[in-house]
Amino acid sequence: MKKIIILTTLLFVIATISVNAQSYDSVQVYNQIAGKALYDKKYTRAEEYYNHVLRFDENNFNAIKSLGIIYSATGKQKKSKEFFMRAYSMNASDHDVCNNLGVIHSEGGNREKAIEYYEQAVALNPNNPIYLTNLGQEYSKVNKLGKSLELLIRSDSLEPLQPTTLFSLANSYAASKNFAQAESYYEQCIALNQNNSQLFYFLATVKRNLKKYDEAEALYKKIISKNNKDLNSIMSLGLMYSNLAKYQEAIKQYQAILAMDPSFVKAHISLGVSYSLVGEIEKSDAVLKELFDKDSVLGFQMLNILKYEYTKKAQK
Repeated sequence: MKKIIILTTLLFVIATISVNAQSYDSVQVYNQIAGKALYDKKYTRAEEYYNHVLRFDENNFNAIKSLGIIYSATGKQKKSKEFFMRAYSMNASDHDVCNNLGVIHSEGGNREKAIEYYEQAVALNPNNPIYLTNLGQEYSKVNKLGKSLELLIRSDSLEPLQPTTLFSLANSYAASKNFAQAESYYEQCIALNQNNSQLFYFLATVKRNLKKYDEAEALYKKIISKNNKDLNSIMSLGLMYSNLAKYQEAIKQYQAILAMDPSFVKAHISLGVSYSLVGEIEKSDAVLKELFDKDSVLGFQMLNILKYEYTKKAQK
């Protein structure tokens, strides 16, 4: 009887070892297939194979972490957060997980939590330029510009000429009113072929603040030539013309805006002011009446701007 029990036990142990070995091999194979698919950005295939991993090993850290990445990349932020929090509970010392949780909270608008996780990522890996840039960007969003610049400068020194870092440096310098430095970093971005309208708009605004009006005008016009419905750029160009007392040019910009969007209140007010300053009083009064009919607050805004403008002219 003892021999039978021993023999049965031995067979059970051998069978268990065999199953475990098979499971281990399957986990390894599925992780490798999923990892290759993730690298190739074949997210559906990667998700399928990482789920196979979890069927064999429900607490496989690599699969859980990688599924968080997949769900983030495919816009499933709620599921992504769920998997990253699960990974974090398993290993809070994984700097990638901390950084990714920072990203998730940043995109959700929770600045405090985003900073908390980014700081953990930086503490765990102090020389990672991506982590430094992410944390620097987040500090900029809460107007802690000194900390933002310190981190972004560190990131730039570790990995120079990265467009995201340069753009963030420019934004932080612009926010801190250091327009010369902001201009330099925006232009470095452009030199790296980062030719998007937002970049040109920010550079134009900085040049306007530096009183480089011709350069600012050329940039605004470049944006508008690519997108003649960019109301912010048209408005900014109009306001620059107004500040330069080029009221007829300003009027053309405000009229162009209102032709596309009659509800653009700022353009209405600026148009009424410009009409008055070029002596077209009837047109100015018509705009003022329209503003008062809509909301008396808007009418008084126009009157206050006119008072300021006429006072400024009288002092010259």
